[in-house]
Amino acid sequence: MKTETTVKGSIPLYVALILFSAIFVFPMYLAFVQALSAWNTTPGFVPVGFHPENFKYATTLIDFWNFTKNSVILCVISLLSVVSSGLGGYAFARIAAPGRNALFMIVLSTMMLPTIITQIPQYILFHKYGLIDTFWPWVFGGIGGSAFFIFLYRQFFAAIPKELEEAARIDGCSIFRTYWNIFLPMSIPIVATVTIMIFQGTWGDYLGPFMYLKQDHYPLATALSMISYKIEGNDKLILTSVSTAGAILLVVPVIITFFLGQRYIVEGIVTTGVKG
Repeated sequence: MKTETTVKGSIPLYVALILFSAIFVFPMYLAFVQALSAWNTTPGFVPVGFHPENFKYATTLIDFWNFTKNSVILCVISLLSVVSSGLGGYAFARIAAPGRNALFMIVLSTMMLPTIITQIPQYILFHKYGLIDTFWPWVFGGIGGSAFFIFLYRQFFAAIPKELEEAARIDGCSIFRTYWNIFLPMSIPIVATVTIMIFQGTWGDYLGPFMYLKQDHYPLATALSMISYKIEGNDKLILTSVSTAGAILLVVPVIITFFLGQRYIVEGIVTTGVKG
């Protein structure tokens, strides 16, 4: 009887979860309906016709694979922040130094600055040194790290028992070797979390590349936002179904990385909340 009561009590919860899931999935369903419909039609809940070739046109009517390559390059460069933020978080968590906490608060305070405030000064600086239409802005951003990721690393490393660090010091490990051999292997969840978050943020960013790069170097997100799918010889006809197919192809890598790494994301976020 108790099991039956528990099952009946769970039914409203499952119904609510199904409804919320449907709300989030429904926009993606409408996107697929539009992508599979005939050009320049306004479908309802079912496609107007069935045109899977729109996905092929999405990769051929523009230089799709070159833009995808640029997206991959930017993501790889941005992953420098995984290393630099990890080192910064380790320093704030485990290295005792005068003014460490004050400096950490200054780093955290930069998270309160809206991105738009720093975009124009950054553009002026990079333009002054001739770095526009290069990937150097992303290199410098990766080397500098991220205040949010430094915070995540710092919280994770602060929760690791001091006895492990003391044992490594007794064995003659330097500060960096202690980080490399002891702390880094234990931080796989947070490293995976930061990696996935950087990939998703960089892959979907279109404003930064639009500011710093010219069209040939656009990543896929910026290209799909700025370049319309058109038929050669008829610039007035914009292929909305093909554009939607291209947007779906853009989202696919993000969805795949999320489902592959969601366990690490949850574990990484939870462990950074543990007080050390």
